[in-house]
This record gives sequence, C-alpha cells and structure tokens, in this order.
Amino acid sequence: MAEIKAEEYSKIIPPMPVVLVSTLYGDVKNLAPFGMNMPVSFSPPLYAVGVSGSRDTYKNIMDTEEFVVAVPGPELAKAIDITAGSLPREVSEFEKAGLTPVKSAIVKPFRVKECQSNFECKLEWVKPAGDHYVVAGRVVAAWVDDRIYTEEVSRRMIDPVYHVSSEKGEYAGKGRLL
Repeated sequence: MAEIKAEEYSKIIPPMPVVLVSTLYGDVKNLAPFGMNMPVSFSPPLYAVGVSGSRDTYKNIMDTEEFVVAVPGPELAKAIDITAGSLPREVSEFEKAGLTPVKSAIVKPFRVKECQSNFECKLEWVKPAGDHYVVAGRVVAAWVDDRIYTEEVSRRMIDPVYHVSSEKGEYAGKGRLL
C-alpha cells in the first residue's frame, strides 16, 4: 500500500452525493452545491452539511436559522456547476441555473422543483471543524418527486450525483461519468 499525505485523504474516500442547499438573503433565493453532507441522527431527524464560514450559505443560515437540502439527479449536472459559481450574495443562483423555486411548507427558503427530493431544515447546532463548520439542521418536512415515490420510499430509486474530483464539472452518477 502506498502512503500519501494525510491532508490528501479526501482523494481516497468514496465521493459523497452532491446536494443543493437553498437559503435566503432577504428576498434573494440563494442555492449552492455541497459534497460534504450526511444524516447525523434519525431521532430527531438531523442532517449536516460542511460549510466554509466565508460562504454565503453559511452566513444566510446563521442569519435565518433555516435552509432546504435538495437532492439533484444527473440531468442537473450543468445546473450544479452554475450554482457552484462565485456570484454576489444579491444574485439568485436559482435564476442563473434555470431552476424553479417552490414555496416550502414550514421554512422560508425554497425547495428546488427539478430535484428528486427536498427536505426543509431548521438550524439545530453548528460546530467548528477545521476550515469548515458542521451545520446540522432538524428536518421538519420532506418531499420526494412523484416519479420516485410510488408505493414506498426507497433510496434505491434516488439517482445521486457525485463530485468525483476537485475540478469543476467532474461528476458521476450510478456507475457512470456525467
């Protein structure tokens, strides 16, 4: 086995699915992709995202204490790239990426119509973690696309997008590069 620098560990772990996190800055609907994300509790239902303190998403969550996590499918790879761009806080990534904001049931940030699933979150806690913060939200509402939900909810039906390299635009789906 070859040894690599400990700082490069992220290059040798399986990629995490990319999620889009929707927040609000006043009336501006912000949206950004995140590869550092995971469920951290089933009871209560908590979902966490690793966010740099310099990101608009972090600032918006700290200001509003609400966010929406949306799970895009492979057909949204180009839109994911657009939302990854460095845009001013006053510019809506929804609009730039051609995605449709949908009013949420409980929180103020919007769901993403084109995504496979969305879950509305209220900020539960924030912990510093090196050059990022782990932001955990309590899931207060969840939605799944009608094409996926038939008679049962199953992860087998979700077709995630994985960010496979540090280069912009290098994504994979189940068993294929996009």
